[in-house]
Amino acid sequence: MAGETPRYDPSAMLPAHRAFVVHFGTTRRRRSRFTGRVEHLASGTSTRFASLRALLAFFARLLDGPRDP
Repeated sequence: MAGETPRYDPSAMLPAHRAFVVHFGTTRRRRSRFTGRVEHLASGTSTRFASLRALLAFFARLLDGPRDP
């Protein structure tokens, strides 16, 4: 639409050390929607998760952890 500011700005800086790939699995159980595998691209660290809480904990652990200078 004319005059609207785009939500995605391709010129915005997106630091690679904060990039993840999340692959969601499929399940027949409704309560387990958040299952799959996540990988932190900069470090190669990956894990499987079976809940939203576990996925978010992985993000927090890697984003809040010590960084190389």
